[in-house]
Amino acid sequence: MPLFLKKFVLGPLQNNTYLLADEQSRSAVVIDPSFEIDKLLTEINRLDLKLRSIWITHAHFDHIAGVERLSHAFSSSVEIALHPADLPLWKKGGGSDELGFTIETGKEPTIMLDLQNVLKVGENEIQVFYTPGHTPGHVTFYCKSLNAAFCGDLIFFHGIGRTDLPGGDYDQLIQSIRTQILTLPPLTRLLSGHGPETTVTEESNKNPFL
Repeated sequence: MPLFLKKFVLGPLQNNTYLLADEQSRSAVVIDPSFEIDKLLTEINRLDLKLRSIWITHAHFDHIAGVERLSHAFSSSVEIALHPADLPLWKKGGGSDELGFTIETGKEPTIMLDLQNVLKVGENEIQVFYTPGHTPGHVTFYCKSLNAAFCGDLIFFHGIGRTDLPGGDYDQLIQSIRTQILTLPPLTRLLSGHGPETTVTEESNKNPFL
């Protein structure tokens, strides 16, 4: 069934938060809810969507800051998906304590992602790729029907994710990009956690870090 996709640029770090919904069932998921989610909440309600899940590419504070408010705004039955290797980071508020403040994440994730995971939005299947390097439990969500990969902070337009934060690993990050991202179809849209979207072809040919 057709999928609806909308990007919201939220918070002081200009995070890309994504709303993905099945047009027939009205089932929806949010990927990486950041700060200041009022516009996102308004859109979900305006479209009369049913929020089923929150998917987290990685547990840095700016990608999880909106989880508690978003989940409480709809239902306690909203599922939260995270790779278990990022659970320690989640429990520390995404590293926010190192900057002098605390992010409340509420309940712990209810879906522990692994290499075998195939998630769904309505009847649409989304593959989970394990792509560590920026954090130990970073994942990418690949939606074949949209020809799009939600890459978090793994790769950006002509850039790559930081590896100087706790748990970062440069060699792992480059391997993740080369084996999981650059092997996707050339025109696959890469939807990153910050900045404009790009494509596999663009980054294969012009990314100076690869």
